[in-house]
Amino acid sequence: MFLVILAAWIFVELSIIFTPKRDKLPWNTTSKVKGFYELEDNSIDVVFLGSSHAFCTFNPAVFYKENGIKGYVFASNEQPLWLSYHYLIEVLKTQKPEVIVLETFYISENNEYKKDGVNKLSLDDLPLTLNKIKAQNVAFEDNLEGVNPFYNYHNRWKEFNITDFDCKENGLLKGFTPLYKATPKVIENFNVTKADLPVKSMLYLDKIIDLANDNNIPLVLTYAPYNINASRNQHIKTVEEIALSQGIPFINYSDTSLLKTIQFDAQVDMEGGHTNVYGAQKVSEHLSNYLDNEFNFNPIKKSKDYEVLTSRFYAADSLKKIDDFDDYLNYLSNMDVYVAVTAMDAINKSTSIAFEKLGSQISFKDKFRVSYTGLFNNYRGYVEEKIDTMAIINKMQPNDKRNFYIRMESASFNTGNYSKIYINNVDQLINKSKRGFNIVVYDAVTNQILDTASFDTFETGNWSRY
Repeated sequence: MFLVILAAWIFVELSIIFTPKRDKLPWNTTSKVKGFYELEDNSIDVVFLGSSHAFCTFNPAVFYKENGIKGYVFASNEQPLWLSYHYLIEVLKTQKPEVIVLETFYISENNEYKKDGVNKLSLDDLPLTLNKIKAQNVAFEDNLEGVNPFYNYHNRWKEFNITDFDCKENGLLKGFTPLYKATPKVIENFNVTKADLPVKSMLYLDKIIDLANDNNIPLVLTYAPYNINASRNQHIKTVEEIALSQGIPFINYSDTSLLKTIQFDAQVDMEGGHTNVYGAQKVSEHLSNYLDNEFNFNPIKKSKDYEVLTSRFYAADSLKKIDDFDDYLNYLSNMDVYVAVTAMDAINKSTSIAFEKLGSQISFKDKFRVSYTGLFNNYRGYVEEKIDTMAIINKMQPNDKRNFYIRMESASFNTGNYSKIYINNVDQLINKSKRGFNIVVYDAVTNQILDTASFDTFETGNWSRY
């Protein structure tokens, strides 16, 4: 018996190692799924289920900021309703959310089985349980293809790297995917009658409704913004009728009148076929306020994770409004971001430890024309600094489990008088560097530059940004 248990344990561990780790935005399914299992039991108010239209549309940071609602987007690429059902079973093992939100874009799925590659995105990272096996049985035509990751990926040993053994941090965005580009779209509604839903979708919509009812958890059905065709519009009509007949709220964010109400502009608020981060904010604000008004929430106490999450998405606006140097550093001191600093021209001789709030140990007292580079992440306790009378070139790749590269160059007035900060080989200060401290704030989680700022340190007194 011991040998059987040992063999089973080895098999499971090898399957986990051999399964590809999909941890890079935007389609970081490994991080999303594993992040859910790292949540404390009964720690969320709302769970969002569905496809990529769910994880690109519902931003938990907005729900938390608006109404203190803690949510997680437990969704996967092209997730059909039969997998949403099994995802909900997983949710209810450890969570008792006050509301379940189901995004229904793939209710129109006509194929009884999705492509194997799509199914693997949804199922590979789920722990091996009876529920996973049942999910694989309804997802794959060939059950062996789904049940046995080792069978699928045993030849991957040639591609192994450190992430196969030490996966990157999970769940930092609570399942959300921020898309930052804009692809102009036109959303219109069609005057159509309803049409029958695909049989398998209808079966699992009923199962989801029953499972929510059995657990006394309200269900809200939604449809994300999309330039839908007439056929999808017919299915939306059917979902609307089903929801109405069963007293289930249905919010259609592809309805042009609702989009007008929330000031959603498909010309700027979408990237490809998905809601971008700006559109997601509008939808999330509306849905957050709706949930708060309709349900008796008892928001769980404040969480450091959600505070950091919220600051991540609102920092870009907040930082640009801060002019005072000390206030700027105070704001950054509690954020999970990298603050890159280079000096140019001259620094006031009376300056002591300018970046002490970020963990700096270097004093500038009696140092006037010096070159300086500093990289800080106070949240993670990361500090790396250099100061010299000569020009400095400092190359860094912090051991952050996220693959990014920083190069900083600093030269005082006497050694060239320039300041450069490259993030992933792009000079973020081109045509922006000024006398004093030049700062770039980088979020490695979303791979976004949150702010660039320059503070003139030549004069005494309080420093303000240019």
